[in-house]
Amino acid sequence: MSKKLFVLFTVFAVASFTMAADIVDLTQAQAQLQQMQQMRSASHEVMLQNAFGMSPEMSLELVRKTSDRAGQTHHRYRMLHNGVPVWGQQVVITQSGRSVVRMHGNLVTGIENDMNTRVKPSFDKATALEMMKNHQRGQAEVRNASWKYENETSEMVVYVDEADSKAKLSYAVSFFADVENGGAPTRPYYVVDANDKDNILLQFEGLTTDKVGAGPGGNSKTKRYEYAPNSKFGAMDVQYANGRSTMINKDVKTVDMKNSSWGGSTHSFQGKTNTHKSINGAFCPLNDAHYFGGVVFNMYKDWYNTAPLTFQLTMRVHYSSNYENAFWNGSSMTFGDGRNRFYPLVSLDVSAHEVSHGVTEQNSGLIYRNQSGGINEAFSDIAGEASEYFMNGKNDWEIGADIFKGPGALRYMDNPPKDGRSIGHASDYYNGMDVHYSSGVFNKAFYLLSEKYNWGTRKAFDIFMKANQNYWTPSTNYVQGAKGCADAASDLGYSVADVKAAFAEVGVNF
Repeated sequence: MSKKLFVLFTVFAVASFTMAADIVDLTQAQAQLQQMQQMRSASHEVMLQNAFGMSPEMSLELVRKTSDRAGQTHHRYRMLHNGVPVWGQQVVITQSGRSVVRMHGNLVTGIENDMNTRVKPSFDKATALEMMKNHQRGQAEVRNASWKYENETSEMVVYVDEADSKAKLSYAVSFFADVENGGAPTRPYYVVDANDKDNILLQFEGLTTDKVGAGPGGNSKTKRYEYAPNSKFGAMDVQYANGRSTMINKDVKTVDMKNSSWGGSTHSFQGKTNTHKSINGAFCPLNDAHYFGGVVFNMYKDWYNTAPLTFQLTMRVHYSSNYENAFWNGSSMTFGDGRNRFYPLVSLDVSAHEVSHGVTEQNSGLIYRNQSGGINEAFSDIAGEASEYFMNGKNDWEIGADIFKGPGALRYMDNPPKDGRSIGHASDYYNGMDVHYSSGVFNKAFYLLSEKYNWGTRKAFDIFMKANQNYWTPSTNYVQGAKGCADAASDLGYSVADVKAAFAEVGVNF
């Protein structure tokens, strides 16, 4: 499915005869921004109504309000049509004092041409959830299996159809599912027409894949290293009482899944040294996951004075049998033991990658498909490199190198096409491209920026993190994402010209 993005630069009011909604790129609306700057006493809702002709049926619901060190306040809104959220679209309005200084995201206009107050659903959200579970089971490769579900959501929304730009009353449904004995995790997202049970308007896979405690870590490729009070790495932060250690602290909890896909328990062991268990060439994946989870938490806390997630990090290790991946399921990070292609997937960059999918979900909410999905995946890759720099003071620019059996790595930030599938230039992108490969555009831009004079990994990550927090929205595309990075650089007093140059080199111009 192609995504239609209608960018209007001058006249934004939609005539009723068009019978279609329009999506307005707010980063391009400079004339309207200037108009809004004259309306200092008005609410943001009134400003948008006056500047863009937003209809009275539309309203704004505040998602989050944050302030930065530059003294700016960022208001993140989702749009409502007659009280029903518009799926996948958000508006970010940034103020300095009483003046609006910039806008990000997309404003949807003209919904009233397709829907009126008489439009009602023909079934409820609980029915929608059960319908999509049935659909998921029907499409699953695993047959005649018992499925279990968690993290279920079903919400009535207005969806602007990508096929015809018409607004439709719909249900947005998602959940995490796996078979009883594990190995088939999925987190599908659906948008289904609220008046036609057979009309699934959109579906995509949302599973984002990819200090007294002592003990070994590493694998056959990295070689063995030790966690201990006087070692290079230091000790693991565990809870010790009555001669027994438990892998939990205020920031991180590590769960042994015991090769199942459900349940598991916080790992504990006698004494202060954990050696349970070596598997598939790794000396103790539980130790690595617990320690690296702490490193990732500390990076976000030390650099940005924020916890990465709104809840304690849960690192689930030894998931299923021979599972060659890692994933974020909406509430925890899960790591397989690998088999032929990978060692257990508990390296520092993979740990940071999965945690940072949670960071994105709880901030910009980048949708995991098309260009927004590529940016989502890139941010997690970028966070992996940032965490390596935080811990080691240097980067290898290779993603997953430590858990990739054989020479090389899974992906390469300095040269994305080196893996044979990723792209390093926006001109090579096409709709429907796997987000792991479309991530190469922003990965390469981050590498180029990090290598520029007077930059480095920390400063480059600063602007990507701030853009994720303050400027990106669920449907952000490459150009909007790059513009968000440039605005973040401006806020922080970094060179905007350098940011533009890095993105221009990968074909993203703004």
